[in-house]
Amino acid sequence: MTSPAPVRATVLATVDLDAYRRNLALIRDRIAPAELMVMVKANAYGHGLLPVARAAVGAGIRFIGVLDAESGLALREDGIGSDVRMFAWLFGPQEDYRRLIDADIDLGISHLHQLERIATAAVGAGRPARLHLKIDTGLHRNGASIDEWPVFVERALELQATGLVEVFAAWTHIAEASDAEDTLAIERFDRALALAQTLGARFSLRHLAASAAGFSRPDARFDVVRVGAFTYGIAPGSGIGPMSLGLEPVLSLTAEVTALTTANGKSLARLAVGYADGLPSAAGGRCTVLVAGVQCVLVSVFAGYSLIDITAVRVAVGDSAELFGAGRGGGNTLQSWADALKTIGEELVAHLNVRVSRRYLDELSTQ
Repeated sequence: MTSPAPVRATVLATVDLDAYRRNLALIRDRIAPAELMVMVKANAYGHGLLPVARAAVGAGIRFIGVLDAESGLALREDGIGSDVRMFAWLFGPQEDYRRLIDADIDLGISHLHQLERIATAAVGAGRPARLHLKIDTGLHRNGASIDEWPVFVERALELQATGLVEVFAAWTHIAEASDAEDTLAIERFDRALALAQTLGARFSLRHLAASAAGFSRPDARFDVVRVGAFTYGIAPGSGIGPMSLGLEPVLSLTAEVTALTTANGKSLARLAVGYADGLPSAAGGRCTVLVAGVQCVLVSVFAGYSLIDITAVRVAVGDSAELFGAGRGGGNTLQSWADALKTIGEELVAHLNVRVSRRYLDELSTQ
């Protein structure tokens, strides 16, 4: 089934949920016996939080990483129940942990002061908070330091003994920048786990790897692998595209031709997409757009529109131009845009804002 689009969707992100499910199946097979935690941060990387999460749950996913409190609460309010573990870890200094405990959302924490605030919130909630204790293994993206780790674990275990928290998991982030750095991070994580065990911790889950390490390194998978970009068919770049990994791009971005003009002896078409929609202004002169089966240079990006060079092709107002998508018919992939802009694909799609209409392709819902 194709969800109805607005009558005049001049800028349209088409999200293929069937391709998304196929990516999930491929990744689950690759990382087994570890389980897959799908990441839906940043509005599911611009693909749409609720539709993507529903598709994941329908495909049997039991772990969802939401990053922040509001996303987790939105999914609970949408009807995703406690049989699906929801994991959040980005909190403000005055975070209302009570509402997260009430919603049965797992809390990824890094600091003693968070422990104390969570314990206080658990008293009011009348139930324990489920905790994932984070150790910094070298990326320095939060996490208790090696020196802080023993005190952090001991205090968590003290609070667990009172019934205020459940010390459920240990986790970390790794850079995925080089095998040598990742190996060192894995070794540090193993040592931190062993130390915690001597202190009395018994973790139900351990998780370290994200997309790239989870795909390529069995020693990084532990119990759960947190995968975001790969589930959307977004590859790491630097010569590695989604197709080489067996993944399918999930999102296609198209824009309508709204006007034709000329300048400096060139024929130009105006597209109804600009940087106010999340398109990077740096794409001007670096990226191309597929229109009428021909790749046309994206000349410049303005707030509410863009200009492309159509000197070599016949184009009419109302034609659809594909900026990036599945790469079929000579079109661009998100990866080709990311490589041209020297960035990562997930950053490009995460910036697509609410001005861009979303349409969802979902054949499974018709069966």
